[in-house]
Amino acid sequence: MDPGDRLFVYTDGVPEAVNQDGGQFGTDRMLDVLNRNMDAGSKKLLSRLKEEVDAFAGEVPQFDDITMLCFHYIGKE
Repeated sequence: MDPGDRLFVYTDGVPEAVNQDGGQFGTDRMLDVLNRNMDAGSKKLLSRLKEEVDAFAGEVPQFDDITMLCFHYIGKE
């Protein structure tokens, strides 16, 4: 990794979150949220993605865990 790079890891519960119609959040939607928020700090990025997943799912209970981590490599000083 180079300074400034980030690594995003997640469980399958993120793209497999479902809505009331049985549709899944999906990898494309997840990548879209990540790409739209590239300048956000790691904490804000994760918050925005969680907000998007929650808005998509609505009141539908999820059957799987939704876990996300974002590592930001700062580099040597």
